[in-house]
Amino acid sequence: MRKFMTSLAAVATVTLAAVPALGLLQAAHAEDRSATVSLVGLNLSNPAHAAEFAARVEAAADSVCGDMARTNPSGDFTIAGCKIAVRKQVASQLSSTQRQGLRMAARANPVAVAAR
Repeated sequence: MRKFMTSLAAVATVTLAAVPALGLLQAAHAEDRSATVSLVGLNLSNPAHAAEFAARVEAAADSVCGDMARTNPSGDFTIAGCKIAVRKQVASQLSSTQRQGLRMAARANPVAVAAR
């Protein structure tokens, strides 16, 4: 079970990664929707930084997919489908070094230290 959870966390982390220019799907009005997610100051092999990066990606996906949902009169759009597409595109734009860093962060085990 532990191995499965570690693998699942690694896949989820890689899927949630992004690059500085995140181009997304086209809306019904043929406008390009995009968001920028900064990697500045983040070491993706650090679990805390990887979590911060994942949060930035989610915020960008929420913004872009929310905008697209508001401008889609035909109703053939789902926010969940949009977020999946965003994560796939983000994962495809990461460098191998960035992917490796995220995998390392996903494998890290937190250590609890008690103070006297």
